[in-house]
Amino acid sequence: MALDEARALRLEMRGITKTFPGTVACEGVDFDLHKGEIHALVGQNGAGKSTLIKVLAGIHARDDGEILIDGKPVEHLTPRLAHDLGMRFIHQELNLVPQFNVAENIVLGNPYPKRPVVGTISWRRLNRQVRSILDHLGISIDPRRAVQSLTIAEQWTVAIARALYTRGQILVMDEPTSSLARDDVQELFDLVRSLAERGTSVIYISHRLEEIFELTERVTVLKDGRKVTTADVADLSLSELVGLMVGGKPQELYPTIDQERALGDVAIEIEELTSADGRIVDLSLEVRDREVLGVTGLLGAGHNELADLLFGVQAVASGRITLDGKPYRPTTARTAIRRGVGLVPAERRSQGVVGEMRLWENIILAHINRFLIDPISRIVHGRRARNAALGQMRALQIVATGPDQEVQYLSGGNQQKAVLAKWLLRKPRLLILSEPTRGIDVSAKAEIYALVRKLADEGSAILFASTEVEELAGVCDRVLVMRGGKIAAELPRASLSAQRIMEACYGE
Repeated sequence: MALDEARALRLEMRGITKTFPGTVACEGVDFDLHKGEIHALVGQNGAGKSTLIKVLAGIHARDDGEILIDGKPVEHLTPRLAHDLGMRFIHQELNLVPQFNVAENIVLGNPYPKRPVVGTISWRRLNRQVRSILDHLGISIDPRRAVQSLTIAEQWTVAIARALYTRGQILVMDEPTSSLARDDVQELFDLVRSLAERGTSVIYISHRLEEIFELTERVTVLKDGRKVTTADVADLSLSELVGLMVGGKPQELYPTIDQERALGDVAIEIEELTSADGRIVDLSLEVRDREVLGVTGLLGAGHNELADLLFGVQAVASGRITLDGKPYRPTTARTAIRRGVGLVPAERRSQGVVGEMRLWENIILAHINRFLIDPISRIVHGRRARNAALGQMRALQIVATGPDQEVQYLSGGNQQKAVLAKWLLRKPRLLILSEPTRGIDVSAKAEIYALVRKLADEGSAILFASTEVEELAGVCDRVLVMRGGKIAAELPRASLSAQRIMEACYGE
């Protein structure tokens, strides 16, 4: 998908440099965007992508360099000026008001149409205007629906419609597919392509590198705050792109798995399990020591719900669970932890870490009793706790200024390692991973995959719930495919492939 160079340049960023105390976030970065182009911006966590975009949005003032919009230099860029120049930013955490309806969210921050004479809001005209925008985009959503009733994919389309309602010409999309089902991803891609065909320019940021090849025309790679290259996507392979991001030779993502390795005893056995909310129905499975069992399916199939259920987040209605041959009924997360069960949740920031707490505090959080000076005062022995956390930081190669750094300031990959460190310090009997590589870069993914296999080799039983079929094929000993809360297919290691998993998800 090579770029037509005859298209006019809409955006130029030349020699952009931005420093913070003790850190050069961007150094001499060049980036350009043509009219109607979909241009990918990639790099590992901490490569400088967020800083570059915040400079473009007027949030950070650049220390050096220049920015041109439609060939005209822009000085003293502010968020208001960026908006007036046609730039729109759609972040991974969508900035929508759930209680407002679609029309109100799309028009929010802009003048509402008024009724003549009385001057009150004309809801009929408002809905008609919004309906016209939605029809133009091929979006069949009632403008009167509350946003909180929409799917994540529908909310993304509302965010895009809002950008077009306010005549956005440059659209920056940050990790738009991280929470979407596969069918929804394709619908979003169709919408983005139609925007580009109408002349909208798109900067597309994603850690899902396969999407770069499917959707975009060019890709700019950042590393350590500098631009590595800008290239036509058609001229690169996936391994070459990974190599550019991490430096040096293409990186092997997945560890080697010995298919002849012997598994251990049954660690956890589930028989005819049904959840109270009805999302899991008569489910039976087992996970053995030294085994990585993958579970997957389309959105709502039940694989992520199973993870919550086994950790006591969701209630069990009926069925039988045994852990190490003894009955196991996880009524709360505390019950699960006491039995040696750990969970790395899909929503890392809201459920896996406490961003305002220090790194060492997050790491000891699941076993704080081990570090109390005495059980009555509940005072933590700080030096012992910090030393234990330091050991985990070294083992997992967590990049931080030290154990006292607040977790919210770590990269996504290092936050995920902090969540893993919390459970590894406790040496879990069963470790449940729910979408463990969502929103992290390729290098951190490779480290987590290697860690998962190491844990399995050391005797842990691991339940790996994911919608990423490539990583399931690369990491797991077996994969169970779920549909409608039940097991629909079982794929052994010898026949695992991303294509076979995908076919089983769709019932082929």
